[in-house]
Parts: sequence; structure tokens; C-alpha cells
Amino acid sequence: MAGGTRLLQFRVTAENFGNLEGAHLLEFFDSVEFISNYQPGSKNTPASIIAKLKHQHPLHEYEEIDALRIITILTEGENESLAIVTLGGQFTRKIASLDGIWFTHPTIATPDALKVTICGIPSSIKEIMRMAQALPERMSYSLLESDDSKITSVNMSDMPPRRQKVLLKAIELGYYRYPRGCTQRDIAEAVGLKQATVSEHLQKGESTVLNSWSKNHN
Repeated sequence: MAGGTRLLQFRVTAENFGNLEGAHLLEFFDSVEFISNYQPGSKNTPASIIAKLKHQHPLHEYEEIDALRIITILTEGENESLAIVTLGGQFTRKIASLDGIWFTHPTIATPDALKVTICGIPSSIKEIMRMAQALPERMSYSLLESDDSKITSVNMSDMPPRRQKVLLKAIELGYYRYPRGCTQRDIAEAVGLKQATVSEHLQKGESTVLNSWSKNHN
């Protein structure tokens, strides 16, 4: 399995959660699901992601959680929200410090199981496997060889800054809710762009996300 990228998936059932960082999130949230990478991390800076959070209390009550720090609330519902967050646990910080590695779908913590999917270059995947095998918690994992045409992850920081701004404002204003919480004209006024420009950015951003989703689920 030389060259190419690897797809590594961990799965831990509830009875084996132990002290895993992801399991601690369930003390506060009903579930935490990875939606998209947002900003890569480094040795000193945790990576940020867009996450779907299912919760019982307003999000401002969760601001002091060490394992998950809410940076920006994109949409907040009564029991389900989208937010840009950083994951503060030691394991996730180690992942962020490695080159050529990122979270991808499906990555989700629920009361039944914790599933983490990571894609990256062989050397970094090997280091993550070494770390995981040293943990006391029992987990199953699978390692697959992949190529970039099959395993992709939308990283919003790779999009042009103006497109990021438009998409995030669309999410914030409820453009993707049903029924819609705003129009393209509302988004255009909020970001100071022409409606035609906003429409183009939305179409291209949506195309990027949908194409990535399709590749990840085929």
C-alpha cells in the first residue's frame, strides 16, 4: 500500500467509551456530527470544523466545555444547531499537528457509538494508528486505500474568501432552512454584494459541497 491516501475509521461502542474525548461530549450534547473542515490546525492551534450539535439547552450554556469550544454559531435551533467549533482534546490536537491528514465523513458521536473517519497520507495515518493502539479503550478500526477521486473533504478555508463569506452568511440567515429564512437579496444586502454575485457564489459553493458529499457516499 505505497503511495496514495489512506482512509482510517475508528468505531467505539458505548460500553467501551471509557475516557475517550469524544465520549465526554455526550455529557453535554445528544450528538455531535462533523459537517465540514473549516480551518486547518497546527501544533499550537487546534483545527476548527463545522459541526452539527444536538442539544437540550441554549448554546451559550456550553461555552465552558474544554473538549469543544464554540467559535461561531451559524444557526441555532431549539435542539439542533450548526457552529464552527474547535476540538480541544489531546487526541484531536495531535491529529491537527500532523501534516496531510483531515477529518471526513462519517465522523459522529452518539450515545450508541463513537465513529471517527480520518483521511490522509500513509505516514500520518500510521502515526494515528500507533496512538490509537496505545489507548486503553477497546475499538474496532478499518484501514482502506483510497484515491483523491473517492475520498474528499470540503475545506471551506480552501474556497475564495468572498465565497466563504456568502455561504456562512446564507447559513446564518437561514437560507438553507425549510422554509427559507431569507432570500438571496437579503444575503446580498448583508454582505454588500450584488444579488447576481451572491447567486453565483451560492451555486458554486453548493456544487462543491454536493460533489464532495456524492463522492463520500458512493
